[in-house]
Amino acid sequence: MFRYLLASVTAGALCGLSFPALAAEPQPVEYVRVCDMYGANYYYSPGTDTCINAQTGVTKKEVDNGEGGSKTVTGKTALAAQADDIDHRITRAFENASISAALAAPDLVQGEHFGLRVNWGNAGYANAFGITGAAVLSEGFHGGRLTGTLGIAFAGSQIGGNAGLQFSW
Repeated sequence: MFRYLLASVTAGALCGLSFPALAAEPQPVEYVRVCDMYGANYYYSPGTDTCINAQTGVTKKEVDNGEGGSKTVTGKTALAAQADDIDHRITRAFENASISAALAAPDLVQGEHFGLRVNWGNAGYANAFGITGAAVLSEGFHGGRLTGTLGIAFAGSQIGGNAGLQFSW
């Protein structure tokens, strides 16, 4: 009886022991694969052969060029494209604000019939140059004076203008 008890205790102890020599080594998990074909900061998009620059969002992928070779197709991630769009809109807003500042009309006082004003406007990092002219169109117009203005300004890729009439008495 003692022999059966000793055999079952020994078998149980052996089953509970781990043998490092027999255990399989775990495979390393590659969370981020570096894509060194295009330089620093490029990583493979998981599950694809597309490389993404982590800082700029530029994507690059090698595709068949149809002539037995390959060519690199460059694009942008959706997030990078949206960030570029927002940056472009902000630039346009600053340019348009600077145009508005550069379109100040000349102030014609009594006795003056024409005036020309050259202006510079700035908003954020955008600068604009504008020129506006004013002329008296009619003295004694219904007991007053009618003045007209016309101007144009340029900032970066934007062009703006203004036109107006003023009736004063």
